[in-house]
Amino acid sequence: MSKLISSNECELIGAIIGDGHIHMKKPKHYVGITGHIKTDKDYFNKLSKLICKIWNKNPQIKNRAGGLRMRFHSKEIVLRLINKFELPFNYGKCLKVKIPKMIAEDWNLAKHTIRGIADTDGSIFTANKPGLPNYPSIEITTTSKALARQLKEILEERGFRVAKIWSYKSKTSKHQAYKVALNGRKNLKKWVDEISFSNPYKLNRALDALTY
Repeated sequence: MSKLISSNECELIGAIIGDGHIHMKKPKHYVGITGHIKTDKDYFNKLSKLICKIWNKNPQIKNRAGGLRMRFHSKEIVLRLINKFELPFNYGKCLKVKIPKMIAEDWNLAKHTIRGIADTDGSIFTANKPGLPNYPSIEITTTSKALARQLKEILEERGFRVAKIWSYKSKTSKHQAYKVALNGRKNLKKWVDEISFSNPYKLNRALDALTY
């Protein structure tokens, strides 16, 4: 495996930042990603092929607890993610994860990681507002305040209009969540043109929203 960072590896790191976890506790070393059992099926198949291509691992995909669960075991990859990219592991990952500095400082790498985050933890929807029917929005939800601030900063530097980050706490979670929102057709078109989605379900929703 090359020690250099590729755009594909950056995208995989984004998926792990979004809805993944890294486990390192001897003798087990593995990486897992969770997804929606219906809407993420095609995406997980693409993700599996990408993992095989970049990391030479064949992850298992299973239906568990009403969701999709992907996992592959590799001490080498786990140590690379922890040591090279400084990704948090085991418990508490969701509260402190952020885009690695070496990726965040390079837009040509960061945009692929942001795509992976949006593919897993992002949503696209439309709402009817006064005088603005089918008004589109992209939202990325995270429990990491540092990641939310980082995403806002990187996207604004690239000319995206990012709404004020707002937080909330649902009844089903003990952690505060933070939403990074990009509203409007110009934002959505710019996203599709410059970042896009690898998740077919979310890409189709974005393209449909642009046809209104």
